[in-house]
Amino acid sequence: MPRPPEDLLDAGLLAAQRMTLERDYALAGFVRLADSLARPDGGVQVRFRFHAAGAFPAMEGVVRFKPWLVCQRCLQVFEAELESPVRVAFVGRDAEAGRVPEEYDAVTAPGGRIDLVDLVEDELLLALPLVPMHAAHAACAPVRGSRPLPQAAEPPPAGRTQRPFGDLRALMKRG
Repeated sequence: MPRPPEDLLDAGLLAAQRMTLERDYALAGFVRLADSLARPDGGVQVRFRFHAAGAFPAMEGVVRFKPWLVCQRCLQVFEAELESPVRVAFVGRDAEAGRVPEEYDAVTAPGGRIDLVDLVEDELLLALPLVPMHAAHAACAPVRGSRPLPQAAEPPPAGRTQRPFGDLRALMKRG
C-alpha cells in the first residue's frame, strides 16, 4: 500500500526550516508491529524537531504509545505505557554513517527523503520490552493451577558454620 505523500519527507528541507512535526497514528496501521501486540487497539503520538547535526539533517523527538501486550509472568493482557526518545541524523549513503555526531543514530535517507511511517514503526519495535510484564508483580493475576513459590530456607543459626563439602576429604580417602 503506498504511503500518503505527507509521510515521505525531505529531511534536508525540514532541517533547514527547523520544522516541528506532530502526528498521531493508529497502532493497527503498523504491519511489522502486529505480531508483538495482544490486540491492535490504541494510538501512537510522535513529536519530532528537525535541525542540523554537523553537516547532516537531523531529527530529535519522542514516540509515545500504549500497546496491549501479554504479561510473560501471569499471561494476562495488559496495557503498557511506553515512550521512546529518538535522535537520528540522516545520511545519503551508509558510507557516511561514520561522520555522524556520536550522540545521533545514523539513518539512511536516499535522495534526502525519509518515510516517516517506517521510521516511527522502527522506533516502536525498538521500544517494545523483550519480556513484557506488569510494572508491579502485585498487578499480575494468579495463574490458575499455579502454586505459590517456596519460601527461602531459614539461615543457619549464628555461630554455627555450614561446610557443604566438609566431609569430602573423608569420602575421597575411602575411594
